[in-house]
Amino acid sequence: MKPKTISKSISAVVPLLITFILLSPLLVSCGRQEVHKKEETKAAPADGPHKDNHGSEHEDVVALSPEQVKAAGVEIQEVTPGGFERSISATAVLEPNGDKVSRIGARVAGRIAGVTAAQGDRVKAGQALAYLESVELDQAWADYAKAKGKYALAASSLKREETLFEKKISPEKDVLKARQEFSEAEADVALNTKRLRILGVEDSKLGNPSDALANNHHLILIASPLAGAVIEKSVTQGEMVSPDKLLFTVSDLSSLWVVIDLYEKDLGRVKTGMEAKLLVSAYPDKIFKGRISYVGDVMDEKSRTVKARVTIDNAGGVLKPGMFATVSMDAVKDSRDDNTIAVPEEAVFRDGSETLVFLREKEGRFVPRRVSVGVTSGRKIEIKDGLKAGDVVVTKGVFALKSELKKETLHDDGHGH
Repeated sequence: MKPKTISKSISAVVPLLITFILLSPLLVSCGRQEVHKKEETKAAPADGPHKDNHGSEHEDVVALSPEQVKAAGVEIQEVTPGGFERSISATAVLEPNGDKVSRIGARVAGRIAGVTAAQGDRVKAGQALAYLESVELDQAWADYAKAKGKYALAASSLKREETLFEKKISPEKDVLKARQEFSEAEADVALNTKRLRILGVEDSKLGNPSDALANNHHLILIASPLAGAVIEKSVTQGEMVSPDKLLFTVSDLSSLWVVIDLYEKDLGRVKTGMEAKLLVSAYPDKIFKGRISYVGDVMDEKSRTVKARVTIDNAGGVLKPGMFATVSMDAVKDSRDDNTIAVPEEAVFRDGSETLVFLREKEGRFVPRRVSVGVTSGRKIEIKDGLKAGDVVVTKGVFALKSELKKETLHDDGHGH
């Protein structure tokens, strides 16, 4: 071979050698990746990752033997639409029963001569709360005494004129005049008697007007018109009061009211007489029961709500006005509930930000399913998306399945590393 030919061959080969040396690490890396992919393909099951009926992929499956299923206490239930009774709930404040509350003031202006009741006292109907000293009462007694005196004089004159007329001594006109004067005196007595009664004087003390001071007729009795508790007292002894001042508030607390706001969409589902349940934080384990006693006739234009009232029995006195309460009631069922899918609350669990249930695919095989939940009513929770009729969900033993699922996840992570 000629020297010139050899030189050309070498110059052609050298660039190829340099290119091979530079690319060889990349070729080795690609080869390793290809081998790794083949191993993964070989390890994967022939049917690929599990897909549920909604197309969501789940690689998490809990497989248990019949003995393990029994030990975990797993119970299942087929999903069927309907059977979900929506409840309506609202927060409110307990109030005194408005039909059993009395706000008591003075009938006339005067000075409080004595106070006999304190806030918190239990009082009977007619029991004295305070006594009022009033010039108006003194005037009323004076007028009553005058009326009684005129009445006695008119009665005596009438009797005398009737006797004289029978003996034909006096004319008939004198009898008629005496009768007129008697009728007027009788009317004056009746008017002044009523006036004293309005001022609080008892009938038993409307005897001889001259006994007024001796019988304490000069004091006006301020009494409770009903039996109950003094929930408010705003008067002290010696205070000057007028008829527009509130002195006492007495309430019968054997029953209370809870006023709630009903939204427009729920009006057709609430009826008078329906049972309502009440929860208060002071007694978290006790359910108090009452009934809807009133549903308002006028809707608030701003809030689009109507006032409704629940009457709660409080014979034991454990509930107090002013307590916060949560009221719930099973609303009247309508056509919307017929197609609603719901499951027991214990069937639903959370994993991070996801809400899930366990589906039984076949005997001993359970997979998680993501669901979207709605309202809770009773012990059931509405499923808005993720389940359909015919699905079989786990209702008991969910915690055991969830623990088993976590074990498998940790085991897989360990192998991965």
